[in-house]
Amino acid sequence: MLNIIFSNPFVIFMFGSILLYYSSELLISNSIALSEKFNVPRFIIGGTIIALGTSLPEIIVSISANIKGNSDVAIGNIVGSNIANLGLILGISLCFKSFNINKSNNEYLFNIVSLLFITVVFYINLLNGHFLFVHGCMFLVFYCLYFFIYIKYFKNEDKLDDIDNNNSFNIIKLILGVILIYYGSQFFIDGALGIAHKIGMNDIAVGLTIIALGTSAPELIVSLNAIKKNESMLVIGNIFGSNIANIVFAGGIASLIKNIYISHNEIFIFSSIMLFLTILLSLIMLFSKKIYKIYSLIFTSVYIIFIYMNFSN
Repeated sequence: MLNIIFSNPFVIFMFGSILLYYSSELLISNSIALSEKFNVPRFIIGGTIIALGTSLPEIIVSISANIKGNSDVAIGNIVGSNIANLGLILGISLCFKSFNINKSNNEYLFNIVSLLFITVVFYINLLNGHFLFVHGCMFLVFYCLYFFIYIKYFKNEDKLDDIDNNNSFNIIKLILGVILIYYGSQFFIDGALGIAHKIGMNDIAVGLTIIALGTSAPELIVSLNAIKKNESMLVIGNIFGSNIANIVFAGGIASLIKNIYISHNEIFIFSSIMLFLTILLSLIMLFSKKIYKIYSLIFTSVYIIFIYMNFSN
């Protein structure tokens, strides 16, 4: 009976999606708990731990897909997830309220420059049609430098209150979260590819839409929770940090394991959409004191057009 159920790609996909979602929640909540216990400043949690935690599904899925020889899925997942973060998640978040931009320090400028730089370099690699070992090394070195500058020059003194947690239990749940994310990604990829073959979609379209949307679910949940707590800049920080992590770790580590070659021309069009949304948000943050709710129409409209382009082929 179980063999019959799990031979259905739709069941496999849903099971993988559920595993990814709850394992990500497990990992994120316990990362935050440990960070709070050891009084890690708030910006480090939002810009690194939360961003990396919400990006783990993209990272695991892209690495697993590349190992299995589905390089189009690996790259499509990165591009599609970054578009989903900027177009869908930011767009939905802006429907609820406008975001005030705090320009009292240079932390926001540093993140804008970092995201623009890594996105442009990634875009150039895609235009060249490959993502090689040397590129993976370059991106990982960039992230180490990014993290070092973040800690050295933007560290603040706002400490979070201690919470009464069992540290060992939190670590065990962290490890459990990583294990479940790994197995969830396997089911997720197999189910998505099975669905693609049934409905006649190519691998790149699956990576850009179905897989990318599913692996972006943690970012959406975190962003909506942040809005409820009136932490609008945490939404922006999570989107910026997640997009950087997607490129650096999902693309970088995957290319360290096995060179990635792009075989579909569609990726060039869609990566241009990713670059456009990145530049648009950066310009708004640089030249405006607020990200107004009206901008949600622009970001969500671009995402809807992106989805239509994938499914109309």
